[in-house]
Amino acid sequence: MGGIFAAISKSSENTVPIVIEGLRRLKYRGADNSGIAVLLDGRIEIFKEVGSIEAVSAKLGLENISSRIVLGHTRFATHGRPTVENAHPHTDCGRRIAVVGDGALSNYEDLRDKLLMEGHKIISRSDFEVVAHIFESLLNKEYRSSEFLEEIYSKMEGYFSFAVLEAEKQRIIATTNGPKLFYGLSDKYVLLSSSQYALHGFADQYGVLSPGELIILSKDGPTIYTSEGLAKQVQSLPLQLDPILVEKGGYKHHMLREINEVPEALLRTLSSVQKRYLNLAGRLVTGADNIYIIANGTSLHAGMIASYYFSELAGISPIVTSAAEFPLYYLENVGPGTLVIAISQSGETGDVLSSLYEAKLRGATILGITNYVGSRLARLSNLYLPIAAGPEIAVPATKTFTSTLQVLYLVALSSSRQKGKIEESEQKTRLEAIKKLAQNLDERLAFIDSEATKAAEKISLCRSGYVVSRGLTYPLALEGALKLKEASYFHAEGVEAGEFKHGPFVLVEQGFATIFIMPVEKVSAEATYPLIEMARQTGATVVVIGPENNQKLLELSQDGVTIIRAVETERHLAPISLAVPLQLLAYRLGEKLNRPIDTPRHLVKAVTQ
Repeated sequence: MGGIFAAISKSSENTVPIVIEGLRRLKYRGADNSGIAVLLDGRIEIFKEVGSIEAVSAKLGLENISSRIVLGHTRFATHGRPTVENAHPHTDCGRRIAVVGDGALSNYEDLRDKLLMEGHKIISRSDFEVVAHIFESLLNKEYRSSEFLEEIYSKMEGYFSFAVLEAEKQRIIATTNGPKLFYGLSDKYVLLSSSQYALHGFADQYGVLSPGELIILSKDGPTIYTSEGLAKQVQSLPLQLDPILVEKGGYKHHMLREINEVPEALLRTLSSVQKRYLNLAGRLVTGADNIYIIANGTSLHAGMIASYYFSELAGISPIVTSAAEFPLYYLENVGPGTLVIAISQSGETGDVLSSLYEAKLRGATILGITNYVGSRLARLSNLYLPIAAGPEIAVPATKTFTSTLQVLYLVALSSSRQKGKIEESEQKTRLEAIKKLAQNLDERLAFIDSEATKAAEKISLCRSGYVVSRGLTYPLALEGALKLKEASYFHAEGVEAGEFKHGPFVLVEQGFATIFIMPVEKVSAEATYPLIEMARQTGATVVVIGPENNQKLLELSQDGVTIIRAVETERHLAPISLAVPLQLLAYRLGEKLNRPIDTPRHLVKAVTQ
């Protein structure tokens, strides 16, 4: 993930300060690296370093540079650690262009190998460097827009957007197949940004680039070409934004922004996990004598759901345990042949790292799953896979949870494929289901949020509550209870539905909340309906979260039960779909109760000790 910001002066004004400020506003999209490419005396000069744009500007003296054409980037590392070499912008062999990108190329490794064999000099492990070398072949001729689009979309796979600064023609070219790109216009500037909110104060008009289109920005303004290479009329709207929302990408809290980024994060994750490393992870799983999944908090709940994935898809039953418990009770069974799957979104969780040190000393193999590829977890692992959800600023984890589930699901599918339990065609079908879920989630988020808001109004009147489910979604009940505590300070417990009548039911009465997540197993679902009715009859506040096409949920709503309808999807992806309503419910309850949602008291984003 990254943030793109570019500016072209229509006269000779310096645009470096504008780009620096634009990148600062995009810092929530990542600040592992920052850099700018400028046009000086007809040649491209690149200034980039590790860290935020403020730190890089101070270190490199960017305020002393002047250029009327500037292309900038702020990076969240997914391909390649946060080093100077991996920072954007990247250049071609002849340094005639500079490239910055957002998203991920799913066939990056294959493209890189091919370009190296052709003699290109590639110096980084950043996937978007290959774009510069792919584009290089067009520089020696007067190419048409259709040729540019064909060259890119016939070779590049994944979920990406990028911008190219051409020195000779003094212009910037950009395209996207999904990640948003906005152009901005004023009397003085022509701009490009990953967020319309970053354009505030610099542009009077804005527009959005559609997937597959090409935009060419010059001092004369923008020209847009369709996916067929045909010029289209440039249409722009007045840029009228609330400046208070600029720093958080247009949202009141980072948590709400990050929940709304879940669909996009799923697509980023799908493109970021390279096939060759996924296959290797599958071989580690199928070849292990015994497997432990260790994590803490939200990551532990993801690991618990993953145990169902591995059991059902690959016939493998890992032991899932808190990283705090692992060294106390399981180390004696660890040795060569043991695989430890360690999950930490920060990659710096203290209990996880201390457990890994002990496991490695005993000869275990480590498969790390983390959102930060420059973390200690990544360095300690024999193999690591990126969660690639993008930076998560709010303490309550949301998009990293759903993307972690997706990575674990992909590993389980790879393991299943290697054991011959599923065919390649089924594996591809399941991957397409992830894309469909992301698309449907994006379309339905506003509606889900409206239902979650109504449910939060009712729960706000309660003193405590349960989150109840069973089977594959039971760990999701634990996660839902955790989110309620973190985001709203509302006391909730996760309860397995089969245990509901074995004690917990004694507290259920008026003023108590019972939130049911409908199980995805038919037998478990049928056994849950009587529990919902029992809770309703006590006068408790009852909320049910389930698939949108469940007719029984609509019938329950007629009896005073509040329902939140999640996106319908295939069984193993249901925890991802159902997690979003839970996250929105926790957020809206925190908002209703006026809690410090992004920064709950006593908590930090990464528990390092």
